[in-house]
Amino acid sequence: MSYLRALLVFVSASAVFPTETSTFAAANTSTNVANANADMPPSTTGVTGQAQRRSAVDCTEYQHTFEMPFSGGSVVMDYVISDDTLRARLTRQGTGWVGLAVPEDPNCMLCMKNSDAVIGVPGGSVLKYDLAAYKVDGVVAMEESRQTLEETSVVEIDGTTTVTFVKKLEEEGENAINGNGPNTFLWAMGPEGFRGELAYHTLKGKFQLDLTPCDIATTTSSETESPTVVVPTMPVSAPTSTSEATVSNGITDSPTISVDNISDATAGGGDPVTSAAGTTTGVLSITAMATAMLALLLFSMSFM
Repeated sequence: MSYLRALLVFVSASAVFPTETSTFAAANTSTNVANANADMPPSTTGVTGQAQRRSAVDCTEYQHTFEMPFSGGSVVMDYVISDDTLRARLTRQGTGWVGLAVPEDPNCMLCMKNSDAVIGVPGGSVLKYDLAAYKVDGVVAMEESRQTLEETSVVEIDGTTTVTFVKKLEEEGENAINGNGPNTFLWAMGPEGFRGELAYHTLKGKFQLDLTPCDIATTTSSETESPTVVVPTMPVSAPTSTSEATVSNGITDSPTISVDNISDATAGGGDPVTSAAGTTTGVLSITAMATAMLALLLFSMSFM
């Protein structure tokens, strides 16, 4: 019986000792997380936001087409506005001259007079003209110093005539072209004249056209890529006494596991033991020992 009394005293005394099981478990959890992060390979990707995609536009190529229909056919203008110039290609059915003009007054009713024109004549050339009157002899080519057109050509092939040119939008003493807004244009076409000369037009017309400048567009995709978590590239040290082990996942306000007084796990005496995995295991818990002794006591009492 004295043996049993001693056992009961030991169990009662052990019950007042603090239990550090939760702190010890937190220490092992923090250490394992830190070691796992340290073993992971570094990531080279970061958090990505909106994807920027560049859509290249060749502003030396025609970007728009406008058709001017008439009975039995049409005049088609392919064009692009770039570098303060109008690059245009006029195509008409049949053979003969074709031209494009800019009137002095965009709101005009009878617009030919005082307009500035670009006319291509087969067998001749592509030139700028002053339209001083409604008669053929009132259509006069500008002086040579004002002939500033570039990349001009006149081609007749397969029953069509094509005229190409590049013209500055604004030139001194001439009616300006609005490269970023509304414009009024005139068109006209006529038969081939004698030795490349102009003949009276057989068809003509007027139209309004909004021009926009060509540029190398930068388009922002509406798609947003999913964020990529950055894995820490620096090894994470194992937690020590009275320290904090932070689980880093690359996101602000990372969760933190607090590890305090890990050394208290060895309160029962004895040196800490380090396992092969490198984590501190400590000595056998006093509570576990007390539980075992209580079980032994109950077992002994069953024979009394």
